[in-house]
Amino acid sequence: MSQKSSGGFPDLRIVPITDLLLHEEVDLERVARLLDRLSADGILRNPPIVASLEGSDRYLLLDGANRVSALENLDIEHLLVQVEPFENPALEIGHWNHVVRDIEAKGLVDHARSITGLEVRTGDVPPEGHLASFVTEGDEAVHLVTDAPWSERVQHLRSIVDIYYKGDARMDRVNHADVASLRDQHPHFGALVMFPDFAKEDVRAVAEAGDRLPSGVTRILVPRRVLGFDLRLPLLKSSLPLEEKRRWLKDEIQHKVSEHRVRYYEEPTFVFDD
Repeated sequence: MSQKSSGGFPDLRIVPITDLLLHEEVDLERVARLLDRLSADGILRNPPIVASLEGSDRYLLLDGANRVSALENLDIEHLLVQVEPFENPALEIGHWNHVVRDIEAKGLVDHARSITGLEVRTGDVPPEGHLASFVTEGDEAVHLVTDAPWSERVQHLRSIVDIYYKGDARMDRVNHADVASLRDQHPHFGALVMFPDFAKEDVRAVAEAGDRLPSGVTRILVPRRVLGFDLRLPLLKSSLPLEEKRRWLKDEIQHKVSEHRVRYYEEPTFVFDD
């Protein structure tokens, strides 16, 4: 196993949950499911992934906003996280696309037209400055465009996603734009909503300003990912000093390594139980 492929042994830390900066809203339905599961089994299986930031003592939460929200609801003050340097070029921020179901495409576009400050254009190629593109049942592409500053663009993005997320429609995240296969896989297909990639510094700026992108639009690509650590929540919730919890973590990692319980898989992985 090469240093280049693995990125070295993962950096696991126990940190105050208040030290985390969130950059996107949470999915309340997923938070509720996670809250039920965490309450039932009392185990944090996969640590959230955060980025260490130059010039800051806080961490940018990259992956795990719903887990963090659920743990906050359980009055957890300290959290096990996997830390990656924000400047690492192998850490990339892309985007998810949204399959919207149980809503007519025309209604989706009509709602988008009513958002003040957005221009609606059609065409096969998204124009510069587009915030999102809708591909409807007839494969027509509709693009939402604005020249507003970044802070206003974030508000517009939330308004776009709210059209279907806070209504009666259903939304699924996907990482491709094959509309034909999506129609087959997603009953009652209404439209595919596609987003552009996000610049890393823009995402950091959103978090540090206390703002939030809509849930499920940023797709974080990390050089490695820790799964299955299985940390019992009573330890995190206990009144033990933070330094004592950190000493426990160091000893537990050494124990797992000595027992050959740490494995690295380079192959792409599908997870069905999140």
